[in-house]
Amino acid sequence: MGKDNVIINRWLSQKDRFADLMNGCLFQGQQIIQPEQLEKIDRETDLFIPEKSGTQMIPGKGVQRYRDVAMRWEDKAELAILALENQERVHYAMPVRTMIYDGMSYAEQIEESWEDRKDTGGRASRDEFLSHFRKTDRLYPVITLVFYYGSRPWDGSRDLHGMIFPEGAGYEKENLRKYIPNYRINLVDAERLQDINVFQTDLQYVLNMIKYRQKKEKILEYVEANRSYFQRLNIDTYQALSVFLNSEKWLEGISIPEGKGEVDMCKALEEIYEDGKADGKEEGLKEGKKEGKIEVLKEKISKKLQKGKSLETIAEELEESVETISRLERELLESDSTEK
Repeated sequence: MGKDNVIINRWLSQKDRFADLMNGCLFQGQQIIQPEQLEKIDRETDLFIPEKSGTQMIPGKGVQRYRDVAMRWEDKAELAILALENQERVHYAMPVRTMIYDGMSYAEQIEESWEDRKDTGGRASRDEFLSHFRKTDRLYPVITLVFYYGSRPWDGSRDLHGMIFPEGAGYEKENLRKYIPNYRINLVDAERLQDINVFQTDLQYVLNMIKYRQKKEKILEYVEANRSYFQRLNIDTYQALSVFLNSEKWLEGISIPEGKGEVDMCKALEEIYEDGKADGKEEGLKEGKKEGKIEVLKEKISKKLQKGKSLETIAEELEESVETISRLERELLESDSTEK
């Protein structure tokens, strides 16, 4: 797992932030999931494939997957598994990837339920023994959000059918569609979320920063308008912003004061912005001087051409390459023809 992914996983695995993201996306901001109702669960998922149902497992025939963030949500008698898959880049096989993760979570539930029933005793029918699942057993839902924070719009399939049936598929394939169960991903495209106000925690501030990340001036305006928050930015959020705003390299110039757990982003961004303006002015002056020298050179070339000198002779006298003199001569001719 890369460093950036570790930072985002750690930031979104904070229970209050995780609950806020789920409430905003699943319940339009209603505070249904409470942080204290969440329990972090092992992100590692193992599924071993039996040779035949009810017989021993085949050595080495296993599947292992790691979710980015996973929580068990328990509200009274209700239970669900809530998970996040964080993506910086478009994953064109995401419907299959999430289908595998969710399917393995359901398979784990079946095995856990069967083991629990074995411990409590009670006879099972032949069909139940074959299934490792009793007729009266029930699974609890598994919900996975794909949190995509890339810069370009998601252009991958959002469901399994999109991966199987291309646009304009023939009659035979279209007829098969109704026999193939679909699997849809719950995509959260961070930069293009419409209603960010449904979020109640600092997730709202960060999502607005992602929204403005291509416009430095907009970011500065937003930070200035929310100084009370950005003046005391905690380190985890600062590091997450560094990942989310990767296209804005200037953010990396913000230094963290030694021994402090907070960053004053307002002051740091103002200083970086002022340095950028100064660099721009200096670059402009250099460019202006360069253009001035070219104009002087063109004037000298024009006078020598009027005297009938060859390009080779002019290049030698002005200590420039023949290619440069030839290019500037063409520009002079084009300029003359435009004026006429």
